[in-house]
Parts: sequence; structure tokens; C-alpha cells
Amino acid sequence: MSDDPLNASLPALRKPNEVLVMISKDKGMTAVARKLYTVLLWEAQQQMKALGRVPEATHLFEMPLRRALLLAGSSTESRTIAQGYLREMRKMAISWEAPGTTNGPEWRDMALLSQAAFEMRHGERLVQWAFPPDLVKALLDPKLWTLQDLPILARLESYGAIALYDICSRYKNNPSGVTNRAAPDWWVSALSSSPKKREWRKVKNEAVMAAMAEINEKSDIEVELLEHRQGRAVTEVQFAVRKKRQDRQAGAAVGPAAVAQGAGDGGGPVSGAGQGAVRAAASGLGLSDAQLEALSGQYSEERLVRALLDTRARTQRADLAPVRNQLMYLMSLLDPRAPDPLMREVPGAAAPVPRPAVAPAQDTIREDASEAMRRERFDQAVAEIAHLPAEVRGQLLQKLAAQLKEKGLLTPSIAKRVREGDWTSPLLKAEMVKMFLAEAPSASPA
Repeated sequence: MSDDPLNASLPALRKPNEVLVMISKDKGMTAVARKLYTVLLWEAQQQMKALGRVPEATHLFEMPLRRALLLAGSSTESRTIAQGYLREMRKMAISWEAPGTTNGPEWRDMALLSQAAFEMRHGERLVQWAFPPDLVKALLDPKLWTLQDLPILARLESYGAIALYDICSRYKNNPSGVTNRAAPDWWVSALSSSPKKREWRKVKNEAVMAAMAEINEKSDIEVELLEHRQGRAVTEVQFAVRKKRQDRQAGAAVGPAAVAQGAGDGGGPVSGAGQGAVRAAASGLGLSDAQLEALSGQYSEERLVRALLDTRARTQRADLAPVRNQLMYLMSLLDPRAPDPLMREVPGAAAPVPRPAVAPAQDTIREDASEAMRRERFDQAVAEIAHLPAEVRGQLLQKLAAQLKEKGLLTPSIAKRVREGDWTSPLLKAEMVKMFLAEAPSASPA
């Protein structure tokens, strides 16, 4: 049985709406620290529900540190790193807001934690903490609250995605289907880990769009940006929010390796309800309805939508050779081993014609198909590395650090990430996958 608490069935957090928006006034906060803080809220709520009352003023909540970090989606077991997360909470003075509320607290100003400590007990390190009094009361009996599931939150990685999910999850059951409407500067503050003032345009392009894509892929909701303008200027911003269907939620919970294997070979054809998602993903590719219907009868919605989105992304790459036949490229993603026979089964596909052994267009298609296969293998490797035991992943990371040092690539910032067990930066991830794939044959049984 796995010791990962995220694999267990956990009660949802009834998160007080007062704490959905965290606007930093002084110091910033990392993504893992924000998720860990939600874990502390959740654990305190469970303990108070069992107790049935607000504890004494001197009471400290506590739980095993390793469990808290795992619930936050962190693989680190470093006491020093965990101390850093708690110090972020202790030092961060913030304003908590409940946007759009018409009844109950609208604004409060306080620290995240009033106290934090570690204690060793029977060889196990416990994290202990205390909240400000008003928050303790709100956790025990929130007047306005939003249900959140820790496993969903743990899957989100960027601070922007976590902050945006906190806000949008409140509206997933709201008949209006939209969040509060606020000035762009308010959203910049609400979605940023730093109090530094920045332009909405830059924050949108650098963080918000990526946060939306992350939420749409990994969570139980889908969000869409709505900008309200006067002339060319954006004056107010809000987000449309809708719950995913259960089958799409299941797809969001699996890693890239499972997605690559699970569609088109048992996933079942796309149902009528899934045609809308397929057509949306195919927008701009010039595929006919007959072609999409034929493809929908052969592949599951999950695989087809992903392949369509990948095809659309590839056609927008100006740094690569243009895709001369979007349908053929799409087929190379759906079944790289046999694109031509499948092409002939799709209505409207061009019939094969005799051609020279070496044709530039075919060479481009082969290159595109190879690129798609490499990307798929890369995603599989990332998922496999993420599911390695923490100690094994740590050993790989240390070995990689030694290699980077020999090449003169171990900068102070990369060395810091290695110490923290964070391998998700572009350079570290790419090098980690390269080393993992190179060692995979020798690690596999003969």
C-alpha cells in the first residue's frame, strides 16, 4: 500500500471565504508555502471538528511534518526547507479579503501564523502551529466557505495557478458562472506572490495565461479570462468558471504517461457530449466535420483533444518548418507508427499518390512525427521521475548536480534548487530527463 496520503480518501476543506484572497503587503510567498498553509488550515479544521469546540488560547495544532509536506505536494524532507516555508508564513503580513461578499467579514489584516515550531517525538518530527484567534473561530464554524480538495490543490505547481484556483473554486457552483469583477491592479496583487506593482498586461502574458492552462489541465474546474474594456484599455477583469465533467476530471488526475497510453486503446469513442470539446480543440486547423466525426469514432476524447491541441500548438511554432498537412500531422500524434493507413480511413483525406523516395514534404512530416514522439517520451519520463521515491529522486538530482558542476553549469541558483530538491526548472528538468532516459535501460530488468 502506498504511504502517499494524497492517495487516500480525504475530507474536503471548508475554506473560509475570508482567506481565499491573500494580498501581500510586505514579503512574498512561494507556491509550496501557500499549499502547505492550506494543509495546516485543513488539519486544524479536522482536529477542531473532532474536539467539537475552539481550543484553549495556548493550544498548538500539530501533525507529522512529512505528512504535511506530502499533502502539499512537496517531496522534500528537509527540515531547513520546511523551516523556510513556516518563516514565510510567520513574516508575511497580509490583507485577507472575501471578494463579492454581501454578508460577513470582508477585510481583515493579520499574520498567517501567530506561532510555529518543530518537536521531535518518538523519533518523528512534528510541525506545530497556532493561528490568530479570529481564524480559529472561522475554521471551526465558517459562515461563508468554499469546498477544496487537497489532492487537486497539490497538483498545481505555480503560485499564480494556486491563487487563481483559490478564487475561482468559490464560483464553480455559482449560477452566474463568473467571479467577482475587479480592476486589473487588484488581480495583479491577488495573483502575485510578491507585493511589487506590475502592469496587468505583463502579468497576464507571463503568469495568468499559464495559470489558467494549468488549472484547466489539472483541476476540477475550467476557467476563462474575461476582460472588460473602455476603448482599448482594460478597465475590469473577471473569470468565467465551470465544473468539469467527471470523465474529464479523471483525465486531469493522471500523469502524462497515463494519458499517452490510455486513449484510443480502450478509452472508447467520443460521445455526443464530448464533440464540443473536440471541435473547440480543432478550431483553426481547417478540419471538416466529417473528418472530426471519423476521428471521434476511433479515439477517446482525452487522446483526440490532446492531439488536436498539440497539433495547433505545433502549427503556431514559427521557429520550425511549417506543417504542410495538419491532418497528417494529427494522425502522426494519434498513431505515429501507421499514419498513412489511418489517413485513408478519414473522409476527406487525400489519397496517397506515387512520390519520389525522398520528398521534402514527407521529410517534414517524419520530422514532426519524431518530434511528437520525443515530446511524448519526455512527458512520460517527467511523470515517472515525479513518482519515484523521494530518496531515489534525490540521488538522481545529486548525481546530476555533479555532472553540471563538471560542465561548469552549476550556478548558485541551480545549486539552491538542488539543495531544496526542486528539479522543475527548465534546465534541471531537461537534464534530469536526459540522464533518467540514459540510465533507464540499465535499470530495467533484462
